[in-house]
Amino acid sequence: MSLLEDSWEQREEQVYPELFGGTGEGIYPLDVSLLKNQFGIDSIDPRWLHFGVFKCAPTSDRKTWVYVTSGMSNTWESDDPQEYSGFGTEFILETNEESDWAINALRSLVAFNILVSVGHYGDKPLVDYGDRIPMKIEPNISSLMVVKPNQFPVSFDLISGKVDILQITGITAQELDYAKENSSEELANKLFEYQGSFTIKPDRLGVI
Repeated sequence: MSLLEDSWEQREEQVYPELFGGTGEGIYPLDVSLLKNQFGIDSIDPRWLHFGVFKCAPTSDRKTWVYVTSGMSNTWESDDPQEYSGFGTEFILETNEESDWAINALRSLVAFNILVSVGHYGDKPLVDYGDRIPMKIEPNISSLMVVKPNQFPVSFDLISGKVDILQITGITAQELDYAKENSSEELANKLFEYQGSFTIKPDRLGVI
């Protein structure tokens, strides 16, 4: 097999089961309707439809559901290992309950990152730690924020290169204002101190 196929298999059949206890019933891939209806994209690279999200059920060691993306670390453009594989990142999002909104939020974020990568948003950089993304999750979450995981590894290695794990958490409107005035990192520290994790709890009250 090619480096792409080998590293893809390594991520989904070895790394993810070890980190998250399995990958559930299969991947929830991006689709044409998402790219067209949400982002207005008509010209779609077929490779984009191989990006998606896995839903990982709670385990004996973890009570939460974990949603993890797959595809951004695909080494589409190189047949040789690089320092970072593909975009060099994958997203995770943690919830207390099984949630369709979590799948949809990550699929949208992956689609956005793909479009950034092909210059659809000009020189905008790929999603990274500290970024804040407007996305409402009823009733109290107004935005998503990218944080460094505290309870998962911050990265993993594939034969094609390194991959950083970017955790997606949710913040209220007041917390967003605080992060703008101070920093995302300072808010992340307060969130973790308050609830002991970066689990998204849509009905939680703000920490600010």
